[in-house]
Amino acid sequence: MAQDLHGGGERPSDAGRQLPDFRTSEAASLPDHAARSEAATLGEPSEGARRRTLTLMWSVIGGSVVLLAVIALVLSQTVFRSVLEDPGPTAGPSSEPRTAEGQSEYVPDPEDPELAPPPPLFTQAPTTECTVPPDPAPAPAAGPGTVRGGGLEYTAPAAWDYGWATGSLPYMTEIGAEARQVEGSWYSVVNLGRVVWPEEEGGYPGLESSAVAIFQCYATTSGVVSHFGENPEVTDYRSEAMTVDGEPAWIVQATYHFEDPDVLETSSASVVTSIVVETPNGPSALASDVAADQPEHVQDLEDIIASLAVVE
Repeated sequence: MAQDLHGGGERPSDAGRQLPDFRTSEAASLPDHAARSEAATLGEPSEGARRRTLTLMWSVIGGSVVLLAVIALVLSQTVFRSVLEDPGPTAGPSSEPRTAEGQSEYVPDPEDPELAPPPPLFTQAPTTECTVPPDPAPAPAAGPGTVRGGGLEYTAPAAWDYGWATGSLPYMTEIGAEARQVEGSWYSVVNLGRVVWPEEEGGYPGLESSAVAIFQCYATTSGVVSHFGENPEVTDYRSEAMTVDGEPAWIVQATYHFEDPDVLETSSASVVTSIVVETPNGPSALASDVAADQPEHVQDLEDIIASLAVVE
């Protein structure tokens, strides 16, 4: 029977009400969690779960494809369309003159020996008659260790002591020369002489033209050209103004490479040089060929040119 919690008597209004009887623990026992402490094992996913996964995956793939298609459509209407619609340069009628205006392609420098062919003056065939004076005068007397011809003189290097005698050369008289052996009967030679030009060819043509003519004629008549072959390679060429001992001068120079490199054993190229100088008694000239692939001979030529002096 229920009792008044404050120590009073019975409460008639609560007569029909009873509290649960907790004494019967067997009927309402608490769950036994200790008995369920072992981990549970998940089973295979159900068919419905698989369908939901596949649906989600295909939805993601489909959305990506749609997004890529939208991006491609935008690019095709903007960037690609502008490129395709650009007509680019078009060729004009063949009757219109062509110009390089607006073009940026590289044009080789004709002054660069590595890129351009030699100028026409560097040829085997001379452009003049290569007239040899009929009665060339002898060279003036020279001092010890020097070589004199016409109004020019140079200091002979120590190894140049062969005593070379040149009988005649085109457009030159009063010739003095010296040489250094290369091999056998082949020599490096440097000649000096006074320039003479026949009236039948118009007389003396000036520094540049006479230097070009003497250069071409010397290569042709001195025996050098016989070793060049029909199509020799020409390098290190120049034709330019200079001064000699304070006097105006013009030098023409080039290296000729023999077509057959086995003609000589120790050399396969020659430096051919002509220099015309305005001396007080008329022009005088240097004409020479030196073994190009023997450094001592090339240095000797440079020293000879540096030592050139005007003497009258």
